[in-house]
Amino acid sequence: MKLFKKRQTKVKSFFRSEDMDLCQLLLHTENAFDCLIELGHHGAVQFNNVYDEDRLLNHLYTKKVAHCYELLRIVDNLHAQIVQLHVNEVFYPDVDRENRLKEKDLAKYRDSLKRIHVEASAVTEHYFRLDSRRSRMIEHCFALNKANKYMISDMGSELLYSESTVMSLVQDATTSSGAYQSHLNYMIGCIRADKFYSFELLLYRLCSFNLIIRFSEISTPVYEYHYGHKPERVRKFAILMMASSTIIWPKVLKICAHYHVNIYDCPSSARQREEKVRELRQEIVNVEKVLQEAELMRRQILEVAGQDLFIVRVNLRKALKVYDLMNRLRLVGGVEVPRYLLAEVYIPSSDVPDVRTILRNASRISGGADDDDDDDDSSDENIEKANDAESPEDKKAIPNVTSYSNDADFQPGEDMSARAILIKKNRLVNHMPPTYFRLNQFTRGFQNLIDAYGMADYKELNPAPYTIITFPFLFAVMFGDLGHGILLIFFSLIMIWKHRQIEKYQIASTSENEILNILFAGRYIILLMGIFSVYMGIIYNIVVAKSFNLFDSSWSCRYNETTVYDPAFHVTLDSSHPHFYSGHPYPVGMDPVWAVCGQDSITTTNSLKMKMAIVLGITQMMFGLGLAAANCVLMNRKSDLVLVVIPQMIFMMCLFGYLVFLIFYKWLAFGGHKPAPYNSACAPSVLITFINMMLMKSEDTATDCLADMYPNERMVEFALVATAFCTIPILLAGKPIYLMRRRRKMEQERERDFKRMRRQTIAEMRSTMRYTDDDSSEASRQKGNEEEHETSEIWIHSGIHTIETVLGSVSHTASYLRLWALSLAHDQLSDVLWHMVLTKGFANTLPLYYGVPVLMAAFFAWAILTVAILVMMEGLSAFLHTLRLHWVEFQSKFFGGTGESFKAFSFPPSNQRS
Repeated sequence: MKLFKKRQTKVKSFFRSEDMDLCQLLLHTENAFDCLIELGHHGAVQFNNVYDEDRLLNHLYTKKVAHCYELLRIVDNLHAQIVQLHVNEVFYPDVDRENRLKEKDLAKYRDSLKRIHVEASAVTEHYFRLDSRRSRMIEHCFALNKANKYMISDMGSELLYSESTVMSLVQDATTSSGAYQSHLNYMIGCIRADKFYSFELLLYRLCSFNLIIRFSEISTPVYEYHYGHKPERVRKFAILMMASSTIIWPKVLKICAHYHVNIYDCPSSARQREEKVRELRQEIVNVEKVLQEAELMRRQILEVAGQDLFIVRVNLRKALKVYDLMNRLRLVGGVEVPRYLLAEVYIPSSDVPDVRTILRNASRISGGADDDDDDDDSSDENIEKANDAESPEDKKAIPNVTSYSNDADFQPGEDMSARAILIKKNRLVNHMPPTYFRLNQFTRGFQNLIDAYGMADYKELNPAPYTIITFPFLFAVMFGDLGHGILLIFFSLIMIWKHRQIEKYQIASTSENEILNILFAGRYIILLMGIFSVYMGIIYNIVVAKSFNLFDSSWSCRYNETTVYDPAFHVTLDSSHPHFYSGHPYPVGMDPVWAVCGQDSITTTNSLKMKMAIVLGITQMMFGLGLAAANCVLMNRKSDLVLVVIPQMIFMMCLFGYLVFLIFYKWLAFGGHKPAPYNSACAPSVLITFINMMLMKSEDTATDCLADMYPNERMVEFALVATAFCTIPILLAGKPIYLMRRRRKMEQERERDFKRMRRQTIAEMRSTMRYTDDDSSEASRQKGNEEEHETSEIWIHSGIHTIETVLGSVSHTASYLRLWALSLAHDQLSDVLWHMVLTKGFANTLPLYYGVPVLMAAFFAWAILTVAILVMMEGLSAFLHTLRLHWVEFQSKFFGGTGESFKAFSFPPSNQRS
């Protein structure tokens, strides 16, 4: 009995979501970690409902989760020290492929990390103690020097602050009579600069003039070390405190302790102070030598740690993610010793054989098999040969399943009880399966545009394949310029050519460059936008605001000087006269004459681009309705097809499809050299004709011109308007009536089945009626209220949808006129930059040695403004308008966008930031 369907074609899953299989995954606790590690690297399994807020944890792996956090804390501490000392940490770009984690490796990581952490902590602590000691000695030396200079005279001059002078100042502040004799006491120390002023104020209020304080800032900031924190570089003041009495010193020392003032010994004589300074300087030299050795040892330990620290950090984060998942799975087995973990998973149908092979190989390697056997079993040949049935023993282990899988190619002596089991579930589920598309580097960028709006429903048509063509083409309609398109192609080709270097840069970069990531992810979108811009530039016949004449213009000017200077004559191009128009259109694109004919150019190009925008918009919206019809057929929603989609298509075709017909009919039926009434003078206005059709009125026509564009035009238009308005009642009442009739039919069938199944006696029936009459009446009233509420909701929803369809058809059609508006704006900006900047450089009449620099400056200014304004700003504007046309006008016709994306359990690619 086969469990899984035939593998779905992976190319087709881009047009519709991949087929999903709901399975049960049974993992043995001995090898669950290794199996989940391999599944995380493959990224093809979604675990259902494990990350819900109300999920109960099994707490079997809580200690291991805490242990992983502790190891990661050690890793972060080592990494901070490596960054501080600028030690090179080895980066492995292929860590996900070459350094796969196994559960037995965690014990090695624990032992090596703890050993390195203990060594690094000991050396670091010793280094910090030495450095702190050196800082204290530097502070002591500086304070002694300042105190010595304060107390002795310089170069034999008169003492400025002798001891007797200071004593007299202090005694005047303490006692005016000088009743007892005392001697001067000194105290030196160092305090942080930000705490000194409050410290000085507090001492003044406490001791008044009984204490004299002098301070001086240490020229070089020193480091302060606090346990558990990074060293802090601070400014410090050396202070000298003098008093004549020892009574106040206990209070001063308490305040100094509160302000973390470092108190140092200060000898009484100048000779002793100088000797102490020499001792301190020699000791500083000795400590610095020891510090160099300690730093060298610390650097060696961190270099050893940096060899594998990146691998350890990446694998520990993977282990933390796996243990967190295992902690959320359901335990199966004995109460005392649970042996299995059970999970409900979604797997793409085409990936099921690969997942089964991965689970089998992970189980074997976890049981002690060789890695070479794993590599052989992981080959594509063995994946294709995977069987589709499970052994009867595994089926007995889980009685609540209807299908199972089996691996016939097991090895002799293999422990079958510890193998992971993947079982398909046949029961119906209430929730919709997730949506998953097969993507590559080319299609991923277009799919991201769609996913930014909403995720497609399961098995719903994906708009991305059609967006590959329509998106860059509509962008090019607004951005049509041969020169600017070449710039886009050149930029995208550089990113495509250098994609390996850019990917390596993104992996190895320590900071996230979001702009580069966005541009690189959309490099193929930019390439197609550039190609289509070149195509539309050829159609518009424009290269950076200038046209090119390759096939000779079909227009010519036959005016002479007398005619041109005649004030009563209006100079124009007469398309009906062969002297002006040859009758043969320009072979490719627009005729170059329209770039130089002034007002006639604006009138002609505006008319062409406006009609082209209408044609493209209605075509894309009709294509969207066609995809909506295909969705209804593929998802078996016949009522929506008949009562919603087809009336919408008829409404659009009768009104706006007819508008497109009028545009093409006018282009084909009327022309410059055609005889009256089909000449250009008698060509009717399509817009006026369409308005008259909607208002059902006629207008007077000029002499020698047709009243209608074609025979029986008014009758056809009245019939189309009547048909279009007849679809509105169908849109309004068709679906509600169908839903109410279907519900009534289902209730009748349910009652018929209930009467057929009920077998009761007359007495039982009377007893039931007697005792349940009130309850049944109450239930019927509640049921009636619910049905009335649901019915009103259906009618309201149908009315809103009808109004949106009728009004949206008009607004969406008008919204496509942005194609014309943005194209006109782009052309005008290009023309302004050409004439206002570059032409100034060409028109200068300066000497050659002045004219060339001016021309070069004008060219560089024009080039920079072209790239900045026309390519970047106008390109971004056209991109956003194109995105809006696809999200609102196109996708609203068929795209639900309410699905759930396939969120596989996977590890993101490791990079330098991880």
